Amino acid sequence: MAQQRDIRMNDVVTSLSPLESCFEKNPHFAHIKWLCEFRSKQFKQFLTRGLPTKKEEEWKYTEIKNALIPAKMGVQTDLVCANKLAEIKAMTDVFLTFVNGHFVEALSHTASLAKEIKVCSLSQALDIDENRVKEYLTREIDGKRFPFAKLNAALMTNGVFVEIPKHIKIHQPIYLLFINTQQHNYLTCPRNLLIVNEGSQATFIEHHVNETAQHYFTNVVSEIHAANNARVDYYKLQEEGHTATHVANVFVTQKQDSCVKTYFLSDGAQLAREDLTIWQDAHDVESYLHGLYQTNRDHQHIDHHIHVDHAHARGKSTMMYKGVLDQKSRAVFNGKVHVHPSAQQIQAHQANHNLLLSSDAEINTKPALEIYADDVKCTHGATIGQLDHEALFYLRSRGVDANEAHMILTRAFAEEIYNKMDDTAIRQYMRKRMKSHDE
Repeated sequence: MAQQRDIRMNDVVTSLSPLESCFEKNPHFAHIKWLCEFRSKQFKQFLTRGLPTKKEEEWKYTEIKNALIPAKMGVQTDLVCANKLAEIKAMTDVFLTFVNGHFVEALSHTASLAKEIKVCSLSQALDIDENRVKEYLTREIDGKRFPFAKLNAALMTNGVFVEIPKHIKIHQPIYLLFINTQQHNYLTCPRNLLIVNEGSQATFIEHHVNETAQHYFTNVVSEIHAANNARVDYYKLQEEGHTATHVANVFVTQKQDSCVKTYFLSDGAQLAREDLTIWQDAHDVESYLHGLYQTNRDHQHIDHHIHVDHAHARGKSTMMYKGVLDQKSRAVFNGKVHVHPSAQQIQAHQANHNLLLSSDAEINTKPALEIYADDVKCTHGATIGQLDHEALFYLRSRGVDANEAHMILTRAFAEEIYNKMDDTAIRQYMRKRMKSHDE
């Protein structure tokens, strides 16, 4: 078995070896010595660790093998879909656009923000305040648990840097748009740092969308740091192409009295893996985690892994994910709440509900609790079912045709997730973006 793994890793090393030159050729980072050294170290650690396999518990139902053979890093093009930008402008005046992993300033706008608020590309942030970025960018990530985060650290092309100063509330969302347009196999590795300081409030929308029918690989890492009494709403909208692979790691660190709400909406990509990790690094912290995934194509596969660490007392977390599966598609949900011994008086609830529209669709769901404290209130559960035949019959008897009846009931199932969104404009926008599944 060891020999088979060595052969497989040799193939991986061969396929990725051309990308080693990206350390020196990347025009944004080549002149920064410590960053080049850091990226080279991360690359070697990734190769040493190797690709995850189905023998590992966290990757039991999702295997990423042939997807990770990119020919090149993505290059910037001017081909973008203008109507997407028009929709965004109608909702917010603050947006950054990346094409194939590269920042496009001409398609971005941040001028309406106060000067003390930093919203720019990662490369621009390094030019402005290198030491501040270094403080966050060089934090080590557990390569055993998050191998693709290691690969991202090694091959990051660019990304977003946002820092909200203390006691500032931004009422319009900050929109981060990532568009893929390349016409051949390629890899993009955006790295996003979102820092919300004490007493501040911000909303982020991270949107990945495609303008090509060719295969490509997106490997993105987003870090959210919520300081004392900070409020953060984070939306992740994944609409990658039908042949794409999308792997994402979102790391959230929360300090005392902070509140973070996350919303993950996924219906794109042929193979998608979303890892969300919450670290409650102080007492009296609140985390609300929501997700909706929709699969409607044969062999489409979407995997959500959520891990919440309650490390201090009086923390709260609520996890609600729903899935709608059709055709011969597959989804994976793995939610875990870890309560540390010192985390007394914790309230943690998690639920995963799935609607199967096809007898060939498959869901692997595993909500789990790992509790080392005795004064806690924790619940978890999962359901899998089909559309209610009596409800379908009722709608048909009122003159609604079969397809419309199915859509009405499916939308009603998903509506609970949309109703968790506080902002009406964002709620309507997300409904519209995810509507394509049942039309």
